[in-house]
Amino acid sequence: MKKPNKTLDVFSENQKQMIAKTLINLREVNFLTQTDIAHHLHLSSSTISHYEKGITVPPTEIIFRLAEFYDVTTDYILGRCASKTNLNDTYALKLTNKMTIGDAVEIMTKMNDAEREHLAYL
Repeated sequence: MKKPNKTLDVFSENQKQMIAKTLINLREVNFLTQTDIAHHLHLSSSTISHYEKGITVPPTEIIFRLAEFYDVTTDYILGRCASKTNLNDTYALKLTNKMTIGDAVEIMTKMNDAEREHLAYL
């Protein structure tokens, strides 16, 4: 008799719900339905529903494809950062060796809270 496969559940219930809310938000701000996302990912609508209810967490490949589709980072979908984009690339463009302190201060004053918080950890 085969033993049932046990999968390691690496996400807490709170993390699952955060991922679910992020997926709902991304879909709704883009005026899409679960069916639209299901068609794009070649999945069933019920699978998308399970992701958005926090019943299951999308596998790595699906998270990657969702990030590409919505033009956000996988970390954003997983709730590991507040910014939808890769801030390191943003800072590389904004902050250079040739700028003055005044230039840097001006850029930083235009950053939102999440960007400032991220900058503090660089």
